[in-house]
Amino acid sequence: MPKITAHCLVKNEENWIWYALNSVLDWVDEILVWDTGSTDNTVNIIKSIDNPKIKFKQAGPVDLNSFTQIRQAMLQQTTGNWLMILDGDEIWSQQAINKTAKLIKSNKIQNLEYLIHPYYGLLGDVYHYQEPKGGKYHIDKYSGHITIRFFNLSLLPGLHFDKPHGQQGIFDQSQTLIQDRIPHKYKFMNDCAYLHATHLHRSPNDLNVMKRNFKFKYEVGRKFSEDFAYPASFYLPHGMNVPTVWKPAGLSYWLMADWQTPLKWLRRKFFDPPSGY
Repeated sequence: MPKITAHCLVKNEENWIWYALNSVLDWVDEILVWDTGSTDNTVNIIKSIDNPKIKFKQAGPVDLNSFTQIRQAMLQQTTGNWLMILDGDEIWSQQAINKTAKLIKSNKIQNLEYLIHPYYGLLGDVYHYQEPKGGKYHIDKYSGHITIRFFNLSLLPGLHFDKPHGQQGIFDQSQTLIQDRIPHKYKFMNDCAYLHATHLHRSPNDLNVMKRNFKFKYEVGRKFSEDFAYPASFYLPHGMNVPTVWKPAGLSYWLMADWQTPLKWLRRKFFDPPSGY
C-alpha cells in the first residue's frame, strides 16, 4: 500500500499549527515537522501533540536560500511513495483529506504524478475567504486558488526544491517545474478544498518571519455559508496554549479592508498579479 509522508516546515505558526497537524494526522503515515527558529509558542504546541507519526526536529534559523536547502534535506529523509506538503497555516477538512488519502492508497492513481487541490484563502478570520479572482496560480488549464500538495515520488525521479524562498519551486531532474511537465499527468481534486490562513495573523511574532509582511491582507472577503463544513480539527479539545480559531476580525481590520478592497479589485481587473512574493 502506498505510504504518504507529509512535510511541515514552520516558524512562528502558533495560531494554526495545532489545527493543521491534527487535520491530517489520521490519514498520513508520518509528518516531518521541522522548526526554523520559532520565537513564539509553536514548538511547545507541536510537542504537546502526542502522536508517533510526528517526527519533530529543530532545524535552526534559515535565510532565503537555506530555507530551500532545508526543504531539500527533508525530501532526502522521505521514505514514502507520496509526498504531501503541509504548511503550518493549512488546515484540511476531513472530507478533503479522507478522499485524497483513500484515492492514493487505493492504487488507482499510481500512473499520476501529482494532485491539484483548490483552497479557500481566508481573509480577516475563519468566517470569510477571498474572491476567486484573487487566486493567482496557473496549472495547465486551471487557475485561481489552486496548488499542488501531493507528489508521486515513484514517478518523479530527481524531484528537488530550487530557487530562494518566495520564488521557490519543485523541479524534476531536468530542471522542469513539476506543473510544466508534458504530458500532464495529474488529477484535479475539485471537491477537496482546504483552508489556507496565509493572509491572517499566524503569530504574535509575525514580523520575525521573513517575507510574512507581504502575505497579510486587508480585504473584504466572501462569507462562508451557514452550513459550511469547517475542518474537524477546529472542534477537537485542546490545551490552553492553543489559540482559538473562532475569533472574528475586529473593527480596525474592517476599517482598513473597506478602503483597500476596491483598489485591489481594480488592480486584479486590469493587471495580472505578480508571481511569487
